[in-house]
Amino acid sequence: MAIINPISYSSQTASAGTISSAGENNTMDKDMFFKLFLAQLQNQDPLNPMDSTDMTAQLAQFSQLEKLSDIKNILRYSQLYLASLNNAQAVDFIGKEIEARGDSVRLSEGGSASLNYELMDSADSVIVKIYDENMKLVRNVEMSSRDAGKHEWAWDGKDNNGNQAGAGTYTFEISATDADGGEVEVTTYLRGTVTGVTFEDGITYLMLEGRKVAIGDIIMVHDQEVIEEQEPASKTEKALDILNGIGKFMKHAAPIAAMML
Repeated sequence: MAIINPISYSSQTASAGTISSAGENNTMDKDMFFKLFLAQLQNQDPLNPMDSTDMTAQLAQFSQLEKLSDIKNILRYSQLYLASLNNAQAVDFIGKEIEARGDSVRLSEGGSASLNYELMDSADSVIVKIYDENMKLVRNVEMSSRDAGKHEWAWDGKDNNGNQAGAGTYTFEISATDADGGEVEVTTYLRGTVTGVTFEDGITYLMLEGRKVAIGDIIMVHDQEVIEEQEPASKTEKALDILNGIGKFMKHAAPIAAMML
């Protein structure tokens, strides 16, 4: 929560008055205000005392300014508290697979990448355009009809000339038209596992395969279950298990054999 034009004593007390000297500008604080106020009462003309209405107005004005200062402090502490909560909650995203609004894709050296998009309606033609970091067109592909819903297109990492594109971050855009040539609304999004969290300029970003994703752009979170693969037992471990089984059997069979004898 951002604070717009925060209220400070320097702005609050401008109407109450400031003391200025050559090369100096000291803002009137609460103690100085009351000292001047008392001095004004002590040195007023007995024959022409201060108007009670003016005196009450001055006290009311300073009281209002002091309350505004308290509100400013409350808002500041609330901002810090909410920011700390937001940062703590962001850590919970690590290790989870998310879907977020976005139009960038990370390509590894000699690898491939998946482009995710959603069609709001059925499309007769879908065009995919991929640009490098300098917004130079790298790949242009036209696909046949697609149904409404979420889709994934696998980019083999090749450019229009069939050459392997270099590793880096690319931007993609997808347009679609229906059978009548009308435009179909398309939403592009990112999908991947969160590997970390970073905080920049008061904004929390999730790291998704080397890309920064703002928390506000997340549209879905998938909770991944980690299944640990168990290594097969060695021959020694198997032999020990067999011996333990035989020992348990002999322990229970011994009393029975004694009775039969």
